[in-house]
Amino acid sequence: MYPYPYLARVDPDARKGTLIYQLVAYYSNNENTSAGITYTLIAGGEERFRVDKDTGIIMTTGLPLTWNKEYVVTVEASDEYGNKSPYASISILAGSRPPQFTNMSYSVFVPENTPAGEKVAVVEAVSFQSQPLSYTLLTNPSGLFRVRQESGELSLTHPVDYESEHHLYHLLLKAVEVESTLSSVTEVMVHITDENDCSPEFQHSIYSRDNIPETIPVGTSLLQVLATDCDSGSNSEIAYFIQSTDFSITHHGVINSNQRLNFERANHMYEFVVIAVDKGHPPRTGTASVRIRMANVNDEAPVFSQSVYRTFLSEDAGPSTLVATVRAKDPDGDGLLYLITGGNEEGNFELDSQKGIIKLRRNPPPNLKGPRYTLNITAIDDNASGGPTPLSSFAEVIVGVNDINNNKPVFRECAYYSDSTWVLENQPPGTYVLQVEAYDADLGVNGEVKYGLMHRDGSSLGFSIDPDTGVITTTQSFDREKQREYTLSVTATDQAQEPLIGVCQITVLIADVNDNDPKFENSRYQYFLSEDTPVGMSFLRVAAHDNDQGVNAAVTYSMLEHQVEYFQINPSTGWVYVNCLLSQTTRISRYIVATDGGNRSSTVELMVTVTNALSQPPQWEQSRYWVTIPENTIRDTKIVTIKATSPLGDPRVTYNLEEGQVPETNMPVRFYLKPNRADGSASLLVAEPLDFETTKFFTLTVRAQNVAMTPLASFTTVCVNITDVNDNVPFFVSSNYEVSVPEGADVGTSVVQVLATDLDSGLHGEVHYLILKDASEDYQFFTIEPETGIISTHASFDREKRASYLIEIQSQDSSESARPGVHGQPNTDTAYVRIFVSDVNDNTPAFPRSVYEVSIDEDRDVGSPVVTATADDKDEGANAKLRYQITSGNVKGVFDVEPEVGTVFIAQPLDYEQEQRYELRLVASDGKWENHTLIIINVINKNDEAPVFTQNEYQGNVLEELTDLPVLVLKVSATDPDQAADQNAINYSLHGQGASSEFSINENTGEISANKRLDREKRSTWRFLVLATDESGEGLTGFADVIIEVRDVNDNEPLFLCVLDGCFMGHVPEDSPADTPVMEMTAVDLDDPKAGMNAVLTYSIIQNVQNEINLNLFSIDSVSGTIYTVLGSLDREKADKYLVVVEARDGGGLTGTGTATILVTDVNDHAPVFLQRIYTAFVSENASINTEVAVVSAVDRDEGENAMVTFSILDGDNDRKFSIETDEVNNCGFIRLRKRIDFEKPHERVFNLTVKAEDMDFFSIAHCVIYVEDSNDHAPVFYPQFYEVAALGEDALVGTKVVQVSAVDLDSGLNGRFSFHLLNKSDPGGQFSVTSDGWVMVAGLLDHETVTQYQLIVIATDMGQPPLTGSATVLVTLQDINDNGPEFEAHYNPVVWENTASPQVVQMNETSVLLYAKDRDTAANGAPFSFHLLSDFDSLTNFNLQDFHNGSALLTALRTFDREVHKVFYLPILITDSGIPPMSSTNTLTVNIGDQNDHPHSAGYMECLIYSYDGILPTTVLGQVRAPDDDDWDHKIYQFEGKTSRYFILNDNSGLLTIKEGIPPGTYNIRVRVIDGVWPDVVSTVKVTVKEIKDDGLRNAGSIRIKGITPEEFISQSPEKQSKYYQMKKLLAEIISVQVENVHIFSVLNSASPTQGVDVWFAVYGPPYYKAEKLNGNVAASRAWTVKLILDHCINVSIRGDDSVIKKLSQMDLSACEASKETVGIQSMGGLFSGHQPLQLGGVKKTLPYHDSQRRFRGFVGCIRNVIVDSKVYDLEHPAESLNSAPGCVHTDEMCQSGGMASCGVHGKCVGGWDFFRCDCSPGYAGPACEKVLPEWAFGRDSWIHYEPRSILSTHSTQIQLMVRTRISHSTLLSLASVDGNGYIRLEVVEGFFSVNFSLGDKNHSLRMRTLRINNGQWVLLTMERYNNEFTLRVNSGGGDQEVTSVLGTNRWFEMDWASIVLGNHLPNHSESDFQALLVSYTVWSQWGSSGFRKGGIYHIPEERESWEDVRENVFNYNEEGGGERDQV
Repeated sequence: MYPYPYLARVDPDARKGTLIYQLVAYYSNNENTSAGITYTLIAGGEERFRVDKDTGIIMTTGLPLTWNKEYVVTVEASDEYGNKSPYASISILAGSRPPQFTNMSYSVFVPENTPAGEKVAVVEAVSFQSQPLSYTLLTNPSGLFRVRQESGELSLTHPVDYESEHHLYHLLLKAVEVESTLSSVTEVMVHITDENDCSPEFQHSIYSRDNIPETIPVGTSLLQVLATDCDSGSNSEIAYFIQSTDFSITHHGVINSNQRLNFERANHMYEFVVIAVDKGHPPRTGTASVRIRMANVNDEAPVFSQSVYRTFLSEDAGPSTLVATVRAKDPDGDGLLYLITGGNEEGNFELDSQKGIIKLRRNPPPNLKGPRYTLNITAIDDNASGGPTPLSSFAEVIVGVNDINNNKPVFRECAYYSDSTWVLENQPPGTYVLQVEAYDADLGVNGEVKYGLMHRDGSSLGFSIDPDTGVITTTQSFDREKQREYTLSVTATDQAQEPLIGVCQITVLIADVNDNDPKFENSRYQYFLSEDTPVGMSFLRVAAHDNDQGVNAAVTYSMLEHQVEYFQINPSTGWVYVNCLLSQTTRISRYIVATDGGNRSSTVELMVTVTNALSQPPQWEQSRYWVTIPENTIRDTKIVTIKATSPLGDPRVTYNLEEGQVPETNMPVRFYLKPNRADGSASLLVAEPLDFETTKFFTLTVRAQNVAMTPLASFTTVCVNITDVNDNVPFFVSSNYEVSVPEGADVGTSVVQVLATDLDSGLHGEVHYLILKDASEDYQFFTIEPETGIISTHASFDREKRASYLIEIQSQDSSESARPGVHGQPNTDTAYVRIFVSDVNDNTPAFPRSVYEVSIDEDRDVGSPVVTATADDKDEGANAKLRYQITSGNVKGVFDVEPEVGTVFIAQPLDYEQEQRYELRLVASDGKWENHTLIIINVINKNDEAPVFTQNEYQGNVLEELTDLPVLVLKVSATDPDQAADQNAINYSLHGQGASSEFSINENTGEISANKRLDREKRSTWRFLVLATDESGEGLTGFADVIIEVRDVNDNEPLFLCVLDGCFMGHVPEDSPADTPVMEMTAVDLDDPKAGMNAVLTYSIIQNVQNEINLNLFSIDSVSGTIYTVLGSLDREKADKYLVVVEARDGGGLTGTGTATILVTDVNDHAPVFLQRIYTAFVSENASINTEVAVVSAVDRDEGENAMVTFSILDGDNDRKFSIETDEVNNCGFIRLRKRIDFEKPHERVFNLTVKAEDMDFFSIAHCVIYVEDSNDHAPVFYPQFYEVAALGEDALVGTKVVQVSAVDLDSGLNGRFSFHLLNKSDPGGQFSVTSDGWVMVAGLLDHETVTQYQLIVIATDMGQPPLTGSATVLVTLQDINDNGPEFEAHYNPVVWENTASPQVVQMNETSVLLYAKDRDTAANGAPFSFHLLSDFDSLTNFNLQDFHNGSALLTALRTFDREVHKVFYLPILITDSGIPPMSSTNTLTVNIGDQNDHPHSAGYMECLIYSYDGILPTTVLGQVRAPDDDDWDHKIYQFEGKTSRYFILNDNSGLLTIKEGIPPGTYNIRVRVIDGVWPDVVSTVKVTVKEIKDDGLRNAGSIRIKGITPEEFISQSPEKQSKYYQMKKLLAEIISVQVENVHIFSVLNSASPTQGVDVWFAVYGPPYYKAEKLNGNVAASRAWTVKLILDHCINVSIRGDDSVIKKLSQMDLSACEASKETVGIQSMGGLFSGHQPLQLGGVKKTLPYHDSQRRFRGFVGCIRNVIVDSKVYDLEHPAESLNSAPGCVHTDEMCQSGGMASCGVHGKCVGGWDFFRCDCSPGYAGPACEKVLPEWAFGRDSWIHYEPRSILSTHSTQIQLMVRTRISHSTLLSLASVDGNGYIRLEVVEGFFSVNFSLGDKNHSLRMRTLRINNGQWVLLTMERYNNEFTLRVNSGGGDQEVTSVLGTNRWFEMDWASIVLGNHLPNHSESDFQALLVSYTVWSQWGSSGFRKGGIYHIPEERESWEDVRENVFNYNEEGGGERDQV
């Protein structure tokens, strides 16, 4: 933000584009944005300046500028809508411009209480030369201010008082540039502002006003209060507030009424607080009390105790029954009169106008009609308190009329319901039947009816009724044919507390629907007619029955039409008669149809056999048999014997009971026939129980047939009549009846009618009723009519004696029961009837006591209960609901009663002085009857009136310093308003500060005395609260205020008060003239200034200061106390301080003295002096701007501002390279670099500066010589910076010179010498190199097809510290050489179908039959191509290739093929391009012979073995069902043969067989039909064996990894040899010595390692299962071992080949530094690595008796460490035996001893090599000697550090060390990336474990140390070491479970990208940092070299395995420490 006006400066020699000033414009409506504003230069500047249109920056155009010339530039701003700003003018000075203050002038406001030293303002200026500024005050009135020299902060030197000092100060302030001494001056106006330090004070503490009429208008002014404030301005302006809503106050303090005032309130007085608040910040307040006493006027209408009174009466209440008592009170105290003014039109109510008692009229008797009456009651006062008119108010009395439940619900239409109630059968549930209605003459709930249905418990009626509407609906669908009618008992119950019940019995008929077909009695009819039967003869009557009713059951008969109508049937009777002669036929079949009235019909067959006229059918003894049996005839009873005989031939006949279709014809079967062989008859027997109620008559047809050649039959009819027996019980329709009868009802009152139904007929079904006797004898109170079931009362009941009765009733039929177990008795049923006696209001309430007497204190609170008088009513419910009222004795309505409880409570305050005793008449009423009691209440007198003082405030005074004590000051007096109070029993007490010490009061008389000597100066006014307490101090208390003023005496001498240091201190300049005022000496006198001359002071000097001639130096004004100079000869350098003693005398002659300290202030009269004449300094040419070059110092004998020295450079710096900055505190000048200097310029190597030191008036000169030193400040620069090589052949040889680059470095010496190299990223493949003389050369093979153009970055690096670099770009474009042969354009895969006629053109792909080619070279070396088919075996005999010489060719098959002979042809085709010279290549075209189904398939066989784990086996695919076929492209269909197995799934198309989840163990043989659609089907078989492996077996499983084999190869078997699976089982059985069947190989899977192989899991059952350790141990002892020795991890090794080019080792065979040997089989193991033989290292002890001791061993020379065999680490420090070996490695240890251990310091340890040593630093230290302390770094969520090391790191090895502390469980610690981007190494925290995640270019690997969590917040040292592809993780010192090593992957080479090292995250382009911790240090190092093998070496002997990983998921590795399960991952 620049100050206004806009000023700027510019160096005259400024370059083009130098920024001078920036203008920023804002929108007028939004000062937060300037978007879219553009700036335009309008005028001025002489084209030497321009403005950036977007930013507003003014800059130079490059035209020359004139020194000290002012340029004015005018700029305009405009927005995108064309709105323009006013012009802005910027003055730009070419040269130096003085500082500019941010304001033209300053106005500062300082509060009076600001402490000294506190900042009050900051006055700032802008230095155009960007130099430091120094601020000083030029004028400083009263020395009140000081300015901070560096910042311009203004502060006070001492506090200031607004009331006693000036309010405005005018300052001049100067800002000086320290170096240029340019300065500016501004004015500062300081306003002292008043602070609010006085509180408002009221003139009186209490204001009062009496006898204010309560009728005064709202807004009347009552009194005025006044407060004052000693502040000034707004701090003294006072506003008034009032703490009362009844009053308001004006800003002048006038109090007005705010609303109608009221006499009727506590003490008839308003008391509130008024507050005075000033307008200061924060505001201050004062308070006073206001008391306004009221006078009474009749302005209040009477007030009823309730606005609505609620009461109730019984509808039969009699005359003078108490209704209610109303009560009103007049707040004015007037008498009242009560009137009924509405609601009593019928005149039922009377009101006592004085007492407010409402009763029912006496005569005539009241006639109450419900449900309620609302009476309007008016209360009128008698205006006794005086008013314009009497006042009145209103209340309502709501009288509820309680209905008496004396009417039972009645069904008026009950008799008619049964006549017309029916419902159709088959209707759905919910069908409407009938709506019943019952009437109840009662009111309210007594007349509210609910409906219900009575029924037996547990039975369903089939009907329901809506309880509210009485609508009866069905709950089921009815079948009329099963039941034709239903009897319902409907109840109507009123809702009274004791309900009455009405009952109506309704018969519901089920109406018929034609839902039944007619049914013939017999299922068929057969008859025998003689051929000579005459026409018209009726021979058979058919009968059909229809269960429907009426028309629906009217049956007509007909016969189906036929060509010959032999028979006809009578449509109504069913008689069949002969219609024509019968001689023509022997058998006639006809169908008879029965049709009902609803067109429903059925048919029956009539079969008539026509017999010869001579033939005779069997003859029946009777044509019809009649029999009668009772319905309870038991089964198998013979009821009749029938007989027929054959008259001709064989007399035997067979009997058959014709099948019936209806119950009457034995359907269902009730009878059966039994033949009697003895006499040829048959008996009819009962088959099933009979039921008269179901079927009363049976007609049975029996056929008798002879045994002739042509059998003939005849028929007879047996009629069985069923007689009824008494087998049905007369059941009650309800098992429980609940009814009610009112108490007092007459004897013979009908209670209820009960009903029982009996299905029997006649006397059997005739029901009689009786009441059973019981022990309770309830039966004697009731009678029942035996025929009707009506129960009536036999007595009159009293509910208060007994409320309910229970009787048991019995129904019985009229004959002896035929039911089993009942002998000689009728059938009976019982039910219970519960009769409730309903209450009638026939009891009067009764109080337990006739009189209640209590005593209460007169101060009991309103609302307090006094006594509870509860009456009792023997009725119940509403009849016992009582209401209480006070009807007399309640004077002034002091009491009231809870109307429903009877609790009398206080309604108005009691006053013993007005009433001492009350006799209340309390009435209890139940609405009909009432009773009363007397309540006597005695009021106990209480002291409830406080004493009242004669005045609200007493004032008195007393003289100070009195000694004749005590002395009477004043007397107070109070009286007690209580009646009979003892006025002498008032005790007085005084309260407030000093009440019990300085002052006291006589507690009996009220005299206040002063007891101690008073000092007005300590306290001039005493305020007390005086209390008057009656009852000798034990009662109530009144209060008043007491104010006592203390009068003054002259007892204080004047005092010079000095609270702060330097308060009596004056300042006078040393050159001041005579009579200059110096200071004021002011004394104070604590006496009262209003009391005479006690505080009037006179001043004089009693001890002065004199000069050399004894003249006084100072004088004083006797009135004001101002000290003046007498002479003008003060000199600060001689004496800078004087002491003067002043005396002050008051009017009473008392004196006091004070000492004034007068300080002589300095005047500038001395020049500054340099401490040296010449200064010398050195500065480097690369020193940055503002670098301190030298320090010069000067001294000035003056002080303060006069001694402030400012330094500046006068000469010797024409280019203004230096500036000087003044340090005012130490009076020195810092010479700093202002512009960059260049040693390479001769005139900038030495500077001789002339330096000036000056104060405000004087100066002196010194010289400073500055020598410039050279530095490496020029980077090498290429000329040119871009080189282009147009055409470099891609076949250029290695070493070909491409182009020479050149560069220069302007520095001298080593700083100017440089070397070249290529940037790796520009040449990642290393195809080029650059020589020391700048030649870019070919260093590798080039390929135009891979890279067509290189953009090489050549770096030149000089030898300065630090080195600087320059770069140039070399663009190399490669020229294509014809070095690529042609190839097929697409991946052709043509098919020639077998058995197809030849020749045929071969289709190449879906879109083309032609063959095309392409070439990776450019077009010139590409098309057109020529094609030639080479002779290869029989390719030319089978195919012909025709070249079209246009880049395409056609292939033709020359013969017919058989795929089973030849599946595929590989055709070599030579393609030649058109390059110069041409290039050709041979491409192989694969031609497939397409298969046709020309071979039959055969049945296959497959065996599958599968293991389930603990019976759990998931759904698993077993494989494809085999069906061997020479064809291999067939589409087959697979189907289960026979029953489909529920445990297997077969894919129809693929033939894949799947085993389902949950299959039990066992052997399954599955047959599958295979269909190929051409050849006959075959059936293949699959044998599946499911075995179960238990959890125990899995936990004890062993594992073997077999390399170089697939799982398919492992389990496949052929006829000629066993599978490897079986061989393995045998081998394991042999190794472990168990039976083969006890070896379970249950898992064969591809191994997870990169090399091909399988992981085999197996378990061996003993029993039990062998432990995994034993299995793995036995197998390990039997396998081949590879021992590998690695030489020093192949560090620093390279091999020189024949071509003398050094190759990196990782690109070559690593066997150069490895020695390995494989030992095979158990025998060799026993000789070398046996568990029973010692491990030997370095050589073999010859004396041991080895089996193969003929071997020759050579000894080893060197050092060995880290021997690990099968993951066991061997301790080499404590061998069992050693020879010519010692701990340590002498070859390397001596390097440290010769190099000196101290060379690694205290923070490192020496690590020796063969010909070197290095320092292994402790965590947190680095450097060659571990002397560098590494910093700690704290990482947050999104933080990381990126490093680029300068040293070249090894590709073989990496070592990383970090010390971290963290609590994060997942984070990245460090990440590295390879140059090619394919590899990386990341150190991570994974699940709290230390982990490395890496890829060396092959695949991702990880190694994790799972034994130790590191995210515990503690410091931990982490180390990762890599040697080739062997990784080691180590925590802290490593070893044991703190270290893990593993060889992972196959790649061993890692070339690190220098720029990829990131700490705390992934690569820098990923911003998701996830490491949050503290890191103390980290180190990444490696070794790299080109020397050959070093002497000797340290060897590591690991086991040859790909990984130490735990493969528990898919494979087990064995180690001797625990089976491999706990290996680190």
